[in-house]
Amino acid sequence: MDTLDLDFIRDQFAIFDTEVGRRIAFFDNAGGSFVADAVVDRLTEFYRYYKVQPYGPNPLASRAGEAMDLGRRTMAELLNVSIDELTLGPSATQNFNTLALACVPLLGDDAEVIVTEQDHEANIGGWERVCRQTGATLRFWPVDPQTGELSLDDLRPLLSERTAVLCMTHSSNIIGSLNPVNEVAALAHSYGARLVVDGVSFAPHEWPNLDELAADAYVFSTYKTYATHLGAMVVRPDFLEVLAPQCHFFNTSYPYKRLDSAGPDHASIAALAGVGDYFTAVYDHHYGADDRPLHEKARHASHLMNAHENLLGRQLLAGLAELPVRIYGRSTMQGREANVALRSERHSALALSQHLAERDIAAKQGHFYAYRLLRAMAVPDLNDGVLRLSFSHYNSAAEVTRCLTALEEVMK
Repeated sequence: MDTLDLDFIRDQFAIFDTEVGRRIAFFDNAGGSFVADAVVDRLTEFYRYYKVQPYGPNPLASRAGEAMDLGRRTMAELLNVSIDELTLGPSATQNFNTLALACVPLLGDDAEVIVTEQDHEANIGGWERVCRQTGATLRFWPVDPQTGELSLDDLRPLLSERTAVLCMTHSSNIIGSLNPVNEVAALAHSYGARLVVDGVSFAPHEWPNLDELAADAYVFSTYKTYATHLGAMVVRPDFLEVLAPQCHFFNTSYPYKRLDSAGPDHASIAALAGVGDYFTAVYDHHYGADDRPLHEKARHASHLMNAHENLLGRQLLAGLAELPVRIYGRSTMQGREANVALRSERHSALALSQHLAERDIAAKQGHFYAYRLLRAMAVPDLNDGVLRLSFSHYNSAAEVTRCLTALEEVMK
């Protein structure tokens, strides 16, 4: 099957069996997706039958530990990485903050860290704080103020032998643009710097192929990829070994625990096995069951999901082109994800979001923690920010039509 079976997809989410789920068109997916039933089933089973301290000799503790191990192993298999490279924390923001602290041995008065103006604050603030603590210099890779895009020509002058870490987003959570991770990695590595990539905005639209990316660390949020509220962070072994452990001293011999400073919820980790169940179900339905590795099934399923979202994105952008709004980012789906931010000269972003809500269309407004990007692009009211319409693969063309009709009502 070459196209996504939307009816099958929506059958995998209990929200669409409810009156409110059928009524509301949900376009706030960049803030957090619906949770797949397969994940909820794993979570519910953990809480109902073995919610105890795991890894003990009794049957309940043993079962809890096995479920957690399966959840961790499933996420590693989905990403095609070893368990030792995977850290599960309470959020992507916390993982970035922990990683920044772990980089203290690499920083000092003569070191520099580069961050971008395009990033979510999670991949800026932690680095800014650690630079203040260590005396390292923080440098900003600027965006084009008109487009919000990053240019390699603006990066090259910033790089030097002093660069220790370069931090960037895989795709912007405001303008939706995809960034050339491997080209940036090649530049960073030529100076001996490490590349840290924020995949939070990318992973919900395209499951990351980490074996094709030259990032030294990659971070995303599982609650934006149909699962429980956790942050997943992959740190390559040669990078991990030079970082300062952030765990209890007696856990330093376990690589996957070295950057675990918070101890995330046990049941949430166990429920991650449901993400594997979900991708497998989508793959099997569209292609037929086989013994293909889990990460390959996820990628094939993700291609169908992304293609469907891009169709919706093209529909939305074509409709917005007929309205008196400014789109922040590209006016086509070429080189971007289905995540669209806009403003109207006549109506505040808040008024637009409220108007949509009155018509059962869920979308939010604000700076979405990309405050520096909106400031660089001269958004007139940073607290009001932009209206953001972000899709997931369970959204439909009919919902996009409803959204465009509602925006046309208020603007025309």
